Amino acid sequence: MSPGHAPAMSVNPFSNRSPRRTPVATEAPAPLGVLEMALDTLGSIVRTIGEFALDQQDVEPQAFTQLSENWAQHLLVGSAPPGTDVASADGRRDWAGVREFVREYCKNSSSHARTVITDLRQVVWVFIQNLSQTVAQSATSDDRIRNHLGRLETVAQQNTVSTADLKREVLSTVVAVAQIMEERKRMDQTRVEDLGATVRKLGQELESVRKESEVDPLTRLYNRKAFDAFLARTVELSHAFQQPACLILVDLDRFKPINDTFGHQMGDFVLSKLADVLSRIFLRKNDLVARYGGDELAVVLRETTMADGRTLAERLLRAVRAVRIEREGTSIGLTVSVGLASLRPDDTAGTWLESADRALYKAKNAGRDQIATEE
Repeated sequence: MSPGHAPAMSVNPFSNRSPRRTPVATEAPAPLGVLEMALDTLGSIVRTIGEFALDQQDVEPQAFTQLSENWAQHLLVGSAPPGTDVASADGRRDWAGVREFVREYCKNSSSHARTVITDLRQVVWVFIQNLSQTVAQSATSDDRIRNHLGRLETVAQQNTVSTADLKREVLSTVVAVAQIMEERKRMDQTRVEDLGATVRKLGQELESVRKESEVDPLTRLYNRKAFDAFLARTVELSHAFQQPACLILVDLDRFKPINDTFGHQMGDFVLSKLADVLSRIFLRKNDLVARYGGDELAVVLRETTMADGRTLAERLLRAVRAVRIEREGTSIGLTVSVGLASLRPDDTAGTWLESADRALYKAKNAGRDQIATEE
């Protein structure tokens, strides 16, 4: 034993006696390479969640993928966590935020999966119920027919039976079988009608759920996913039938100062008011009004010329200017910048959207509160 060192103490794990001294065990810090590998692994997991995410209610796949990428970047390079603008000066990670992100994804995807499975089970159960009723009622009808046929067979086999009795039994059997078949026909028709009504109800409920998943929860307009699909279909239809179409992008002017001055809750209220204005201006069922992203809204106008599109856009400008919002003794006025683009014969959904986007920036750079086109 070296001088100045205490002898090592052995502790019997089965002994009831406590040792005189309990040494304090300290965990050596993990090597830097191990920490980097852990961050790389966790960042890759978060990125993979976004890449192969299951469907979630009221969550756009594209937006969720981007959110996953933002969290992965926060873990990997220490960028600002989603929802904030400034990264930590010492590179600290928002572990609580990462846990909450993963937890919310698991909860939302699990809830959506349960909803889908419940709907599927309901459809299967309706089918089983109707099939069971059909089999049972058919069996009852078959038993009645067999009874009548049995009686007829018994009469026919009797040598002493008269022709009149045999004729009467045959007519009775024919009438009974005809009644049974008519009853079965009515029951089958009623069952088909009931099944059709149930399927229509389920279809309406599923359609309602589908539409709800395509609606932005804040503005109650269609979301980006629905907009992209509608835009692509509009391009195909317009090219196929040589019909005009217009695309309008709307950006709320000076939205950031409103958020910074009055808070995000006020900003959300302003966006919802703007959405209400668009919903009142663009009323046709074959058009679509959507939240394109952030404070930008979009309108797809089918069978609409450039001149008609400009007329509607000008009406929108006037309606937005008339909106006044009172807050903390301040009257807030709103204006919007509008980019307008007509669908050209060689346009795809992507090039059409790019044209409207360039027109929107042209309106903003020219001073806002106006309409611009790329022409």
